[in-house]
Amino acid sequence: MKKLYFVTVNTYKTTEVQQYFSVPDVKLEFVNYRIQEILNLDLDEIVKDKTLKAHKYLGLPCVVEHGGLLINALQSFPGGLSKVVWDTTNDLLCGFIPKGISRSATAKSVIGYCDGMRIHLFKGETTGTVAESSRGNYKFQWDPIFIPDGATETYAEMGFPKKGQYSQAAKAWSQLADHLKKSIS
Repeated sequence: MKKLYFVTVNTYKTTEVQQYFSVPDVKLEFVNYRIQEILNLDLDEIVKDKTLKAHKYLGLPCVVEHGGLLINALQSFPGGLSKVVWDTTNDLLCGFIPKGISRSATAKSVIGYCDGMRIHLFKGETTGTVAESSRGNYKFQWDPIFIPDGATETYAEMGFPKKGQYSQAAKAWSQLADHLKKSIS
């Protein structure tokens, strides 16, 4: 059985990915290691850098993930800085959108996989809106303010595993799983 190492310190991610990721003959191992992230609005650039750092640390096939909330009225801000902005402002972020302006946003997740030879990126997106204020008990970063299209609840109101029906991370992990299945067969 092949092992793939997911490098993260985020317990929400480790809990969720166990539901999203299933590949025959691949065992996902979790490595609790904090990677110093670069500050950049571009999720792809952050993930490429994190993937290189994770592979340098482990020297083994590994995967990292980074997500962001891209708010249309704010020219896709906070994007790759979503964790930093959320940790600083929490639901005050809702007030960054002026009254009468569309509250549309895209939740995006990018996974970086290094097979030892190159970095592969896998992306998932979910469109939706930013709530007027924080709602719900599932406190995974900006989940309390994001309402996916087709739903009336925020991710935090849905909680997990219901959130998985819409999750941008689930979509990205599915792409990685498909890639690995093809490379194994």
